[in-house]
Amino acid sequence: MDQLYRICQISKRKARWLLEHGVIPCQDSGKQTRRFSIRLEDVICFLEQQDAGLLDDVIPQGIFSSGGSRPVHPPRQALDEDGLCAYLLECWEDWPDMLTTRQASELCGYSVNTLNRWWNLGKVQGVKYRNELRYSKESLACWLASAKGQAIAAPSQQHKEWIKEFQAEEQNSGMEPHSMPLSL
Repeated sequence: MDQLYRICQISKRKARWLLEHGVIPCQDSGKQTRRFSIRLEDVICFLEQQDAGLLDDVIPQGIFSSGGSRPVHPPRQALDEDGLCAYLLECWEDWPDMLTTRQASELCGYSVNTLNRWWNLGKVQGVKYRNELRYSKESLACWLASAKGQAIAAPSQQHKEWIKEFQAEEQNSGMEPHSMPLSL
């Protein structure tokens, strides 16, 4: 729990409540010290859900605050997954269909460890070829474009830029020719 509240940047009281109420899955030994065993994947999942605003109804409002009010951020709206996936594949057209771990890391801005974890969890597809993992470019694009991929707690700078560019392109594509005033 000590590591959890520091990683999540929450109070000890809130961390204990989240664990005791099953919001973050854990093993409870009932001991006074080292009471909870928590998997890293569950912490990451919690952070992603929290960033996406999926836990706003689960955690009682104001129960952990000291009276001060903090601004409530509306949950992020997920973008069109198919459109974003197609956009990413278009941006990546010069890259090979099967990427080495180094190429995938360079392409999307995530660490080798993160890519390997995604592969182990089945979020991206890949094959072992001559003792090296090769990632499917299409699978990587589909994962990053998915609602969960868009809600990654700490997205890479490159991932943020693609999302921003896709949003701008989507907004601009909806403009009608007569909606923009001409200046002479």
